[in-house]
Amino acid sequence: MTVRVSVNYNDYRWKRFDLTSKVRLLMSKTIQIHQISLSDFSLSILACSDTKIKELNKKYRKKNKATNVLAWPATRCFFYLAQDYQSYSKNNYLFLGDIAISYERCSREASSQKINFNIYCYKLLVHAILHLLGYDHDISVRTSRMQLMETRVLNSCLTNRPKFNKI
Repeated sequence: MTVRVSVNYNDYRWKRFDLTSKVRLLMSKTIQIHQISLSDFSLSILACSDTKIKELNKKYRKKNKATNVLAWPATRCFFYLAQDYQSYSKNNYLFLGDIAISYERCSREASSQKINFNIYCYKLLVHAILHLLGYDHDISVRTSRMQLMETRVLNSCLTNRPKFNKI
């Protein structure tokens, strides 16, 4: 399985957090747990600040506030497609979508919840990856399903797992 991760560092503080390798690991575990037959796929990450994510949140969600993470799936209803996924790029990699994550917001939330910054970012990235794959939390049944998958992926990646609060 090949996971291509393109990271755009809009906020230099993210350079300390190896987003590329972390997202590859989280994507691989998510695909493995789901038993999805994907072999070559890609996604992009915007590692940004509160200012940038607030701008994106306002533009795309009509919410004039910063948030921790945003995700834009390239395909709606990913799980309902046939198992023979079509490629969306010339290099035969299925493009899953885009993720934006805010350093300041993640740092504040991790600190307020007394969770290690890196561990908290894992949770947010898994959350965003699941959105790219079609998960949502608009109704309670979907919320429970998404939280269960987040927990399964995190448990498979982390050895010392903290108890996570809802985001």
